[in-house]
Amino acid sequence: MPPESAEPDQPANPSPQALQDPSFEESLTGWSVGTDLPTKPGDSTDPVAHSVSITTERASDGTHSMALYIEGSADDGTIWVEQPVNITRASTVTVDVYSEQQSFNRLSEVAFFAGKKPQDGLSESDFNRKNDIEDHAGWKTYSYPVGDLTGSVTLAVGMNVVWETGIRRFFDNVRLVEADSSH
Repeated sequence: MPPESAEPDQPANPSPQALQDPSFEESLTGWSVGTDLPTKPGDSTDPVAHSVSITTERASDGTHSMALYIEGSADDGTIWVEQPVNITRASTVTVDVYSEQQSFNRLSEVAFFAGKKPQDGLSESDFNRKNDIEDHAGWKTYSYPVGDLTGSVTLAVGMNVVWETGIRRFFDNVRLVEADSSH
């Protein structure tokens, strides 16, 4: 007689929904912070001021969101959160981003990465930065195709500053959207 299993069979690969803390309701559980920041203008060797915080100030899903800040005095800098995830069944990754007001000036960009993380870590040039955050006011969902990826990859979302001012933006509700399996 075979031994009884204490738990039902578990899938060999976690589903895309295994993304940990996608709406930042549990602080940064599962996420790690990364930066690629310039030094403060002048003779400093210190990076520009920056922060990652969890806030209840506003949220698109649940009660919390992640606030990213970069002091943009050097017209540059990228800050993000990342985590490994099995992306096999996902066709798209979406993330909600809040902009206080719409602007015709490009002040900051969504920084998105999904793929094999370089051995020396991520840097600004690894990110897709085509989406301007100030193209809207309020919350907006940005979508990124990932259907060509399989297995475990690094997923990273964040912000890149391109204007000489302090920028604080809110991110929430990172989702792995499964491919339509009805075809």
